[in-house]
Amino acid sequence: MKRHHIPAMVWVILGLCCTWVHAQTTLWVSSEGSKLKSEHTAVSETLKTLPMGTEVSVLKTEDRWHYIRTPSGEEGWMYRGRLSDSPPETQAADEGTDLFAGLTGSGIQADEADTARSIRGLSKETETYAKRQNTPEKYQEALDQVLAMRITEKQLQAFLKAGQIGEYAK
Repeated sequence: MKRHHIPAMVWVILGLCCTWVHAQTTLWVSSEGSKLKSEHTAVSETLKTLPMGTEVSVLKTEDRWHYIRTPSGEEGWMYRGRLSDSPPETQAADEGTDLFAGLTGSGIQADEADTARSIRGLSKETETYAKRQNTPEKYQEALDQVLAMRITEKQLQAFLKAGQIGEYAK
């Protein structure tokens, strides 16, 4: 074999390896209100809001953003925190849910009973502990007030933007 063919073969092999490395990755939308953006910034134009569980193909990645293609062929940018490498579990709205299921990479687990108790306030065990420690009643009342608060998606997005959290991080 001639020596000038060896560099050409090396380039072909490298090209094949790079093609394999850059193959499309499949991810799933893991949180409600996930927006497909025109650019890889949170303040860019929203092209579409994708429902949780949508399977997407990652075409490229820059910083904390993925350029994706939807099953209907639309392309745009999505913040990586809104995507998961496994499909989200589907549950009926009236069933108990894991509050942390949509958090990609979260190791936090909450069973149905714990989740339900947290909605009402302290668990019985925690109430007993608080009484033994002489925790003032005003702290329980403050906790109940916090747990009763409800915020809108718009308020949540404003909070994330002001704190430069998630897709608003610089």
